[in-house]
Amino acid sequence: LTLESESIQTIDVGGSNIERGDLGLTWSPDSKWLAYSKSSDTGFKRIYLWSMDQNKTMPVTNEMAHSIAPSWDASGQYIYFLASTDLALSSGWANTSSMGSRPSFTPYLINLRKSDPSPFEPRSDEEESKKEGKEEKEEKSDSVYVDLEGIAMRTIALPMSSGKSYGWTMTGPKGSVFIAERVPEKPGWTIHKFNLSKRKASEFTSGVSQFSTSANGKKAIARVGRNWKIFDTGGEKGKGKSIQASLKMHLDPKEEWRQVFEEAWRYQQDYFYDPNMHGRDWNRVYDRYSALIPYVRHRADLTYILDMMNGELSVGHSFVGGGDFPDTESYPTGLLGANLVQDKGLWKVQRIFTTESWNPELSSPLSRPGIQVQNGDYILAINGQSLTAEDNIFKALAGTNGVQT
Repeated sequence: LTLESESIQTIDVGGSNIERGDLGLTWSPDSKWLAYSKSSDTGFKRIYLWSMDQNKTMPVTNEMAHSIAPSWDASGQYIYFLASTDLALSSGWANTSSMGSRPSFTPYLINLRKSDPSPFEPRSDEEESKKEGKEEKEEKSDSVYVDLEGIAMRTIALPMSSGKSYGWTMTGPKGSVFIAERVPEKPGWTIHKFNLSKRKASEFTSGVSQFSTSANGKKAIARVGRNWKIFDTGGEKGKGKSIQASLKMHLDPKEEWRQVFEEAWRYQQDYFYDPNMHGRDWNRVYDRYSALIPYVRHRADLTYILDMMNGELSVGHSFVGGGDFPDTESYPTGLLGANLVQDKGLWKVQRIFTTESWNPELSSPLSRPGIQVQNGDYILAINGQSLTAEDNIFKALAGTNGVQT
């Protein structure tokens, strides 16, 4: 999407309908290249690059490996990704007769330029001689250059444990990459930072549900547990600083409901798969249901109208849900764990259900030690409120769940 010209260009389409939103789109440091992964003819995903200057898309990984989660090195010299060669193909989540297996992955990088040596070449143990005069530093361009010839052969595995439950990669400072792993018995993602110069990975942080780095790779934001934290990415171990955010806004619900309706109608107009809208005059549908919006008095009213409007399309798998609802106080009714019957104008305990005392999830209030209640007793009052068989006993027990009664 080019804002200046207000034009939209289709670069590529996914390889299958179940990988919507799962391509891992990521821009190069100079914003001239786009990397992503999609299914190929073999059923395996491959890493693809799109060149803005050449308006060309090309695969850069082997078609017999399942490659996902690309990210760029901030230097523009490498692209990182995860790949698996033990993937058992499955037919997707919709086929309940298939039995897939969870693949394991290994982190890799690709040298984008043929002239660059492997970052993991053997190092000499000889001392370097001192050079006279000032050493001139090589000037490197900020632009990304990709030699496509033989690029798949420049794939190099990172010296990390292979066969792990790695999930994704993320750009870090120059010469480093963040790699997420699901570690058994540990909540969330464990984030490793791999350093090319040190040729090793170290645990950066853990317990992460969301993680993102800034465009230059020098800062990261992560959701750790219930908190958001900001990290400097320069160190090996992340020391996050919690974000204390207190956000408030003035909201006019009626205006918001109008906007929600307008957007829902427009999304269907713009993105419904059938340009003919299944034969419906979508502008006429708008006139029919927009007239009801001024009378909406609760978010549930709006949901009902949206549901009816979308129903005009007569299409399956079109759902309406969510929204902001006012909080209501929870007032759960307590239960006595007994059969109660109306007898002689009172409520009678017919049968008390005894608890499985070894099961902490089960409770029978009337069978606890010290409770002098037996089958055949009558309940005369609850919390000082007298009861007869004409009274709703569960109304008297409202709000007593987990409360001394």
